[in-house]
Amino acid sequence: MTLRRNAIVGLDIGTDTVKAALGEINHLQQLAVSGLVEIPSRGLKKANIVDIELAAKTVETALNELEQNTGVEIMSAIAGFSNVSISASHSNAVVALTGSNFEISRSEIEKVLEAAGSIPMPSDRAIVQVIERQYVVDGYEGIKDPLGMTSQRLEAEVVLISAAAAAVQNMQRSVRRINLQLEQLVYTQILAAEAVLLPPEKEMGVVLIDICGGTTEISLFGQGALLNTVVLPCGADYITQDLAIILKTSREEAKRIKENYGLASPELVHHDIIVNVNNLQGNQSRQISQLLIAEIISARILDMLEMMYVEIEKMADLDNLAGGVVLTGGGAELTGMVDLMQAYFDIPVRLGVPINIAGLRNEYNKPQYSVALGSLVYGGKKVQPSLTSAKPGVSSMLYKFNYWLKDLFA
Repeated sequence: MTLRRNAIVGLDIGTDTVKAALGEINHLQQLAVSGLVEIPSRGLKKANIVDIELAAKTVETALNELEQNTGVEIMSAIAGFSNVSISASHSNAVVALTGSNFEISRSEIEKVLEAAGSIPMPSDRAIVQVIERQYVVDGYEGIKDPLGMTSQRLEAEVVLISAAAAAVQNMQRSVRRINLQLEQLVYTQILAAEAVLLPPEKEMGVVLIDICGGTTEISLFGQGALLNTVVLPCGADYITQDLAIILKTSREEAKRIKENYGLASPELVHHDIIVNVNNLQGNQSRQISQLLIAEIISARILDMLEMMYVEIEKMADLDNLAGGVVLTGGGAELTGMVDLMQAYFDIPVRLGVPINIAGLRNEYNKPQYSVALGSLVYGGKKVQPSLTSAKPGVSSMLYKFNYWLKDLFA
């Protein structure tokens, strides 16, 4: 077992599964994925940790398997965080720079970002992440990187991602149980965006939808940054639950039926197939038509699409979204899901698979791995700045912010 300082480890601790990925910067200064493991989740419900001990053991098992597969000793990781309590708010701050030819330094950028992120929060909420939106230098807007510019007044406009303090604390404690150093806690939509969104999409306007097991995350990106987000308390597990109840079978059998025979719309059933479905006890089976399965699934999806549409309309004008919608997450893989969503929203929708990682193996090129692999891209930008336009000063500030978060819940 070797310890490699340039290794990057990402964790996606979800309701259904825990995914752990390891990447390294190779001799070509490119991010290379060395390994990825996925195991069933325990101790979580709707992306919320309900049993710290079980959740910790699940993460530990995933990391142990990743170590065995890659031969790399894992000491630290970047972890994705999501919760139905997630919300976004906007903030800004200004710092005055002394002198007639004052050059903006990294420390000044850190100072203004820290001020923008230091707003009063209710005692039951905590800021998870400070996301820079733009800088204003002596009245000039739209500046992404003010480092080295001459100015007398620097303003930062940011988006603050906050969540229930208890949810953040439980995530911190579950990781600390296994003596893993948490490099950063990052909102999962930021990580997924790193893997599946193209720079022009984030600049011109795009909605990213991640259908997870217990939740659905929706975010609006524009001007190169996350602008708004919401997490709905429904996900792909709801489809599984409907199938289990109506077909009177177990969740495991319902999941098998969904994955092997599921279709997003009954219109996709061209040649009806008869499917054998085991009963709840597993000792008998009965025959069900694929058309009925599609009707059950479609009813739930349409209900979820209505909820998504309402939230997206609050965020943006659909007609002005140049990038349309990018759909990712495990729930996106259901046959016909992209086409049904496109017809419902009446705007372009594409499947979000990891596209920002060169030489990715086919088995990893799936929407369900967008967060885990996105965490490697995110971490790689700290190890190798040429992978991105991220500013060293901002990266430093965000690390300091996350260490403050760890101290808060120690």
